[in-house]
Amino acid sequence: MKTLKTIFVTLIVITAFFSCEDDHEPVYKAQEDTDGIAFVNTFASEYLLSDEIKNNIADRLIWNKPDYGVQTNINYLIEGAIGSGFNVKTDSLRTIGTTRKTHFPLLVSNLLRFASDLGLDNKPNTTDANGLPNNSGTMYLRVKAFLGTEESPTNVTYTSSKAINIVLIEKEEAAGGGCNSLYALGDAIENVGWNFPGAELICKSDVLTAKIALKSGTFRFFQTVGDWESGLNFTYYKDAGFTIDGNFENADDGDKNFKFTGKAGIYTLKIDNQNKTITLTPSSSLWAVGDAVPGGWGFNSDTVEFKESSPDVWSASIALNNGIFRFFPTFEDWNTSYNFPYYIDNEFAIDPSFENQGESDENFKFIGTPGTYTLTIDAVNKNISLK
Repeated sequence: MKTLKTIFVTLIVITAFFSCEDDHEPVYKAQEDTDGIAFVNTFASEYLLSDEIKNNIADRLIWNKPDYGVQTNINYLIEGAIGSGFNVKTDSLRTIGTTRKTHFPLLVSNLLRFASDLGLDNKPNTTDANGLPNNSGTMYLRVKAFLGTEESPTNVTYTSSKAINIVLIEKEEAAGGGCNSLYALGDAIENVGWNFPGAELICKSDVLTAKIALKSGTFRFFQTVGDWESGLNFTYYKDAGFTIDGNFENADDGDKNFKFTGKAGIYTLKIDNQNKTITLTPSSSLWAVGDAVPGGWGFNSDTVEFKESSPDVWSASIALNNGIFRFFPTFEDWNTSYNFPYYIDNEFAIDPSFENQGESDENFKFIGTPGTYTLTIDAVNKNISLK
């Protein structure tokens, strides 16, 4: 019997061998995925987001490996959307990342993109269409797995979508703050008009300020972007006991708006809630003084004046030679000046035709080709450029 068993087993092996010989080559076909894949990590109840922590890991996504039979060359795409349908157009479907591992570090910056898609913001005084805080929302995550290098209907599987709550951390008020931003709208404000969000007055220590270009016309302040019922007009401040700058008067129209009656130009508008004043300060020019520029080291008739062409942007045509200079905010006042390190410390990008003189005054040193240029100091985009 032992010999018969041995012969029987040998026949089975030989039969199997020749059966394989009949095939041209082995074929590895991925088995249909019956188990699928699923997240195995525990999600937080909400994820707090801000630009200050954008490089932090919000969570580590972990999932099980799908059962394809062949367990090699499996690729994973981590996908996010603002809708559970994961449609590119209607749900802002995005690929967050790719990996061949079964885990992925989800960054705060990944989630901030979807906060933007949802229209969230970190301002404490804004609300959504239902009057609720506008800093939180729901987005969806899923992982897509496929075998090989190309996707096809037979080799793709997904985790179930996971809804997660994201919350933008609202800006805290400055120490001694006590107020939120206001938004100025009206035809008196250049490049704003009666359009939200308007010109934002930012609060610090209970004082709101904004630099705006004013012309003849009217305007009023709004507490909430998009909410016409949140307006604060001239009579509101007058009744509250505010002293209002003489360049403003009551428009005496249906909305009792502010009416600007001063000279058109750029001003710093300030609302001081502690001292109950509303004031306007006209824009100031900058003057270039030094041996690299016309006028030399003195305040003369040919000293070049840089006028503020739009809020926080100064420019002028100027003849430059290889020497040094710096900017002064007040004509004939040597006590205040802006040198090369002043702008570097304020994170300006400076044209390479300038460098730091490197001596006690650390002036601008022009090392470019002498000639006449348009020099622009742009405090909005933080750069100093030459054309």
